[in-house]
Amino acid sequence: MRSAFVFTIALLYSVTAWTYPAYSSHWQHRSVIYFAPTKDDHVKQFLLETLINDCELQERDLVTLVVTEDGFTDPVWVKYEFNLSALFDVYKVKPGSHTAVLIGKDGTEKLRWGKQTNWELIKHTIDIMPVRQYEMATQGSPCSA
Repeated sequence: MRSAFVFTIALLYSVTAWTYPAYSSHWQHRSVIYFAPTKDDHVKQFLLETLINDCELQERDLVTLVVTEDGFTDPVWVKYEFNLSALFDVYKVKPGSHTAVLIGKDGTEKLRWGKQTNWELIKHTIDIMPVRQYEMATQGSPCSA
């Protein structure tokens, strides 16, 4: 009876039970987190540009998040899921600055920039990643005319 109990506990708390999401070595998507002091004109421009580039961002499996020091987030659910001040600390964002970070599917930082976003550079940076190379080889592009 005791060995059955130990076996059940071991099964419930096996390594695979702890692998998603916190211990996963492969994220489900790429991310851009845009940090800013407030929802200012630079944030509004970033949000507009994400809409303009929506098809290319979806094709590259890229999720964009905006986090401001005064608590604004886009999408709204971000403020309920993350400790916003901890995000600023984790990504070493200086108070009062505009900083954006591209995070790959492997969870590592790939690119960092300031107020203005060069979407062509971001798309190029993603497109040369090994995982993206595989995606392009195996999937068609819904964005090409």
